[in-house]
Amino acid sequence: PKITHRRLFFIIIIIAVAIKLSLFAFVVISAPEGKMLPDSYRNLELSGLLASKGVFALQDGNGKLIYETLRTPGYSCFLAIFHGLMKIPLNGIILIQIAMTLLTAFITYKTAIMIEPKIAFLSAVIILYDPPITIFSLTILTEALFLLFISLFMFFFVLYIKSKRAGHLILSAFVLAVSAYVRPVAYYLGFALFFFIFYANRKERFKKVFTHALIFILVVCGLLGAWHIRNHMRCNNFVFSSVENENSVKGLFKSYVRNTDPHTKGMAPLPYYINVSTRCFLSVMTRPGSLKYFKSHILTVIGKVLAYPWMVLWLAGFIWGIVKTRNNIYAQFMLFIIAYFIAASICALMWDVSERLRVPMMPFIAIISAYGWMSLFRKIGT
Repeated sequence: PKITHRRLFFIIIIIAVAIKLSLFAFVVISAPEGKMLPDSYRNLELSGLLASKGVFALQDGNGKLIYETLRTPGYSCFLAIFHGLMKIPLNGIILIQIAMTLLTAFITYKTAIMIEPKIAFLSAVIILYDPPITIFSLTILTEALFLLFISLFMFFFVLYIKSKRAGHLILSAFVLAVSAYVRPVAYYLGFALFFFIFYANRKERFKKVFTHALIFILVVCGLLGAWHIRNHMRCNNFVFSSVENENSVKGLFKSYVRNTDPHTKGMAPLPYYINVSTRCFLSVMTRPGSLKYFKSHILTVIGKVLAYPWMVLWLAGFIWGIVKTRNNIYAQFMLFIIAYFIAASICALMWDVSERLRVPMMPFIAIISAYGWMSLFRKIGT
């Protein structure tokens, strides 16, 4: 019998869930340490004090509180509620994070439907099967929660572009600010989008557009400003996160004077920065993701064998999608967000960039890639 679209989608979801749960079972049984990376321990320590004492801080050997300004409290709040207060074990937290990735795929699907219904199916599939999304959802890290909020932001902002309603814009601003509390990399995105709102509504009345842009930035700044005030009161440091200071010694800015890279030694500044930026860009966009964290050679090899063709699949559609959607405002929005995350990642971390930093870009990449493949299929069919 002929397989319907709905039945095929259902089968693909079941297979994706089975893969994720199989990896989860492997982590629980054979590699329980795989869910813990260096940042995981600090996240758990912060969430423990948040749940027990209601403070976002660490404790020294004498019991003195050291208030945290490096990290933001979003993920720690999540852990404090579900792990600290509700007593859900860490394996249960991982299951919740897996569910978050499934919900992200659904949100991406619903967003794609608003843009072009024919790309919704493949957009969701790319999220469901993306290796880095699956891998980092199996660790006690911010990725799954941040991905969920970024996809929600995408949904509401696309809804705003479509409807031009201020309510949808306010929702997008709220979710974006919340996402910055999970990962500070989203901090400057609101300021960048202030200008994109003018571009997206350039055919509308200026007064209306200015009002919308002002409302958006006020909501974002108001919510982010609360944490600035907290840090000033607790630590006399009026910053949202001190991560910028931590990353200043490894970021792109002023890296020429501390360059130790043998491939660019002796280069003039301009060729050096072009070379380094290009290589970092390729690192972010073309690393397929690795299962090395789970300490299994066989699993690592299988992951590499499957991950590279998968990466080529979505990347080919993404490149063609950029070519075919250059005048589409929705695609321009997607590319704007992708460009922001790439630039922020390279400027902050330079050689430390990896596929992990591509995870929050994937809902946007998936929609453009699906559009590209739809265009290719149409071209082949004509």
